[in-house]
Amino acid sequence: MDRLLPSDLVDAMCVFETPKFMFTKDKNNEPNSALVMSWTVYNKSQLVYGDFMTYKSRLNLLDGNREMSILVLTMDLESWLIKAEFESYHRNDDVFEFMAMTPLFRYSQYTNARAAGLANPVSVSAKHLISKISVLSSFVKAKMAAKKVPHVETREGNMSFPIIKRFRELAAVKILSFIDEDGYPVGFPEFGMLPVHSNRIVMKRTQEQKRGYNISDGQRVAVSLVTLEPAVFQMKGTFRELDENTAMVEVDRVYVCSLPRPGARIDIPLTSSN
Repeated sequence: MDRLLPSDLVDAMCVFETPKFMFTKDKNNEPNSALVMSWTVYNKSQLVYGDFMTYKSRLNLLDGNREMSILVLTMDLESWLIKAEFESYHRNDDVFEFMAMTPLFRYSQYTNARAAGLANPVSVSAKHLISKISVLSSFVKAKMAAKKVPHVETREGNMSFPIIKRFRELAAVKILSFIDEDGYPVGFPEFGMLPVHSNRIVMKRTQEQKRGYNISDGQRVAVSLVTLEPAVFQMKGTFRELDENTAMVEVDRVYVCSLPRPGARIDIPLTSSN
């Protein structure tokens, strides 16, 4: 792994404050995104994390969908994507003890890992850097593109006003995930992503294009929203191409991914007018 992962990526992973997003998929190729800060390097050859609140991610892996990836995003907006094969969960052994002694779990009376998940890295992307100017530009362009998004009422997939308000914050981290052409669930940060209606998200395709991805119209996607509070939410829906540089997500499910109810579905059904 010393040859596979560059030293600056290893250094970033060993800092537990560095945000890491874990991407998995279910048997229907539905992507799932989870903020998992505990991912780190184990024994110089593998990757490990402490399973704490990763209910859906854990189910996907236990169902045999072992293709996964990890997005490492530093506070300086440097990022790498690691594709990996999940190996197994460990309890009461050296792998579990390693994770239990890390700062996130050792010094906290509130967090205890249920198990330690071990994965083998397969490939790593080049390092991508997003400038603050690019963040602001994408944010402004997404606002300008809002008029391209049609308003369609749906009973499911409606975000509450507090979520919409958080989504509109410039400092909020927004991650888009999907299934890549090789079958791996992958993701990338896209700060040019904003809610237009309670069930529609508009986005510029800046980072998608820069990273060489080509998400298809009609493809299933997941959107992670992380705010400074911290609060974490996940929206799932269908990707729709508006033009070459702009797209939207038709949201049909909304989840809260932080305490006190991690994994709970919280989209608001519309009240019938009849």
